[in-house]
Amino acid sequence: MSAMTDVFENALLKHIFGNSASPYTATPSPYVGLFSTSPTDTAAGTEITDGNYARLRVVNWDTPTLGATENSSAITFASALAAYDVVAVGIFDSLTTGCLLLYGKLSTSKALGAADVLEFAASALDVTFD
Repeated sequence: MSAMTDVFENALLKHIFGNSASPYTATPSPYVGLFSTSPTDTAAGTEITDGNYARLRVVNWDTPTLGATENSSAITFASALAAYDVVAVGIFDSLTTGCLLLYGKLSTSKALGAADVLEFAASALDVTFD
């Protein structure tokens, strides 16, 4: 059995993203991280290690509807010190170490050069349960 009802999908998203309407005790807002090699269900992937890179705590998420939520404000990472490619994004439960909760490949990878900034505009980072 792997299917979830929309009611449970929404409740789980509210819980993960710290929405006050969660029927469960909400965790602190999640952190968004970047990957140069995409994670899978069984492999951790390769998180960016640039000297300016750090996961970002994102507190502004839309209220989940129909098993989906998205960022409601821009997510802007610090400028890169060196060139790297971003191929995937992850949602973590802490700033460092911790657990990777969700991940997804970017529809198009992003090549950053030194001093480039990666930003996800509001509503650009979609999290969906099927």
